[in-house]
Amino acid sequence: MDMFRIALANIRFPASPEESVTLAEQAIAQAGVERANIVCFPECYVPGYRGTGKRVPPPDAAFLERAWTAIRAAAAKANVAVILGTERTVDSAPLTGATDGLIITALVINADGTAAGFQDKVQLDPSEESIYTAGSGRRIFQTDSVTFGVAICHEGWRYP
Repeated sequence: MDMFRIALANIRFPASPEESVTLAEQAIAQAGVERANIVCFPECYVPGYRGTGKRVPPPDAAFLERAWTAIRAAAAKANVAVILGTERTVDSAPLTGATDGLIITALVINADGTAAGFQDKVQLDPSEESIYTAGSGRRIFQTDSVTFGVAICHEGWRYP
């Protein structure tokens, strides 16, 4: 079996959404230097996790589109697949009252910079329910010879 190297981006919390993109681009470049096949980011790294004590500006779909484009370009330049912890908005807010249908998600990016798709967080932590909307369904992704799914934070340790 060929070696498959996974990098974990254990980087500091960004001071701003813009800095989250810059730090992600730097981590992707470093993963490329280290010959990683894929690099994984923390939950909602872009624009920053809306957790206790963290100040993150209101959701901005246009910013997220620009951020994802920049990060896809960084992945292509480094020839590294990316699992980017991010968030996305949906058109209508569900009955739960969550902020404008804001969903915790992971954007999976192929090493050539193309988007493979999103895996939304399906099982929210109770502390997230007033901020985020639960997604639905599971996806399977493939990079090189590795097939994988994505579990986001609480889903992985509470609902394996």
